[in-house]
Amino acid sequence: MDEMIQQLVEKVGLDETKAAAVVEFLKENISKVPEWLGSSDVLESLKDKLPGGLGKLF
Repeated sequence: MDEMIQQLVEKVGLDETKAAAVVEFLKENISKVPEWLGSSDVLESLKDKLPGGLGKLF
């Protein structure tokens, strides 16, 4: 998860504390993310863009 935090810092501009909070939130709510994103097409396109092969976790 350190890599994901670092990517949020570098690419989104979050500070490390906020990036870590986002990662924790996503970990706690991972089962709800597809519902929040809507269609499976959106989810599929996001999976391809996740850094470090994280898309394979979904």
